[in-house]
Amino acid sequence: MEAERGLLDIILRANELKTIPRMGWRVRGVRDGESVAEHSYAVALIVMLLAPRLSETIDVSRAVRIALVHDLPEHMLGDIHAPASHMLGEDVKEAAELRILLDLMGDDGSADEVTGLWQEFAERSSVEGRLVRAVDKLEMFTQAYLYEQEGNRMLADFWDWPHNVRDFEFPEIRALYEELKQLRQRRPEGWAGRPGDADA
Repeated sequence: MEAERGLLDIILRANELKTIPRMGWRVRGVRDGESVAEHSYAVALIVMLLAPRLSETIDVSRAVRIALVHDLPEHMLGDIHAPASHMLGEDVKEAAELRILLDLMGDDGSADEVTGLWQEFAERSSVEGRLVRAVDKLEMFTQAYLYEQEGNRMLADFWDWPHNVRDFEFPEIRALYEELKQLRQRRPEGWAGRPGDADA
C-alpha cells in the first residue's frame, strides 16, 4: 500500500506542471501562454513524428520517454527563462533540477529509469537525449511563430539568440527551423490568423 501512496504523490506533484507557466512567454507579454506540461506534450509529439525520419538510428520509445520527463523538475523549480538561466549557469540549474527529481521520485521503482532518462537530456549523453534537446528548442520556435501570428511583437530575440540553435546538430531539424523562418518572413506585418491562412 505504501508504494501506491508513493506513486500517487509522484503523479499529483508531476501534475503541477499543468499550472506552471513558461516564463519566457510571460515576460514578453504573452497572455494565457502555454504551461510547462503543454510544452512537454508538444516536444514528445514532435519527437515521435520526427525520429523515424532522421538519418540517424533513434530509439523512438526512449526518445519520447526522455521528452516526457525532460522538464519534470520544473514542478518545483518553475520555468526559469533563458536569460535568467544563463546568469545562473547551466550546471547550477541542472544540479538543482537533479536534486528535485531525486526528491520527487524517492525510492519509487522507476526512479533510476526516470533519473537516467533525464540525465541523458541534461548531459546530451545519448543520441536520443540530444534529439530531445534539439526538439525542445524547435518546439519553442514553433510556439514563438504561433504567438507572433496572434499579434505578439516582442519575440524577435527568440529567433536571434545563437544559444537557441546550438543543439541543432540534426540536419532535418535545422531544415525545419529554416523552413519555419522562411514562413515567418512571408507573413504580412501585423497578420494574426491561423497558420496557412495567409497564403489562401
